[in-house]
Amino acid sequence: MKTIVLFLRKKRLVNALFGVYLLLVLRLTVFRQGFWPLHPFQDGMTGEPWVYYRFFIQQGRWSVLFRDFLWNYPGNIIGFLPLGGWLVWRDRLCPLWKAAAVGLALSLTIEVSQYVFGVGSTSFSDLMTNTLGAWLGGWLMKNAQLNAKRRAEWPPL
Repeated sequence: MKTIVLFLRKKRLVNALFGVYLLLVLRLTVFRQGFWPLHPFQDGMTGEPWVYYRFFIQQGRWSVLFRDFLWNYPGNIIGFLPLGGWLVWRDRLCPLWKAAAVGLALSLTIEVSQYVFGVGSTSFSDLMTNTLGAWLGGWLMKNAQLNAKRRAEWPPL
């Protein structure tokens, strides 16, 4: 009985932390400075980072380019790792394509919201890196669960 209570507390804690994570992602991407829901479609921007990067390459501003590249692509992947990991943690049978699909859906929601409310730049590369991050998070969690199962069964009889 004590084991079940500890598991439920752990599950509630992980779910609460995941809720905080989602709020943080939405705060960083949509509900940031400039968000004003009463005037939609005012300042929405679309664009791909490589056009932006080409501008900095032409100017020779490599430090800005490198810093932004490191923030944009790995940051998007790392930012969506918890989503895929949480989905697989909640349901061990969750296929990786489903974790990627949920990552794509959340990312699409964020990108459309950024465009509608004019808070950021909507880009296809964000969709791809966020989806990759959710898939990778699910893959890492599946591997962690598999390794834990193997360790629990060791030594074989």
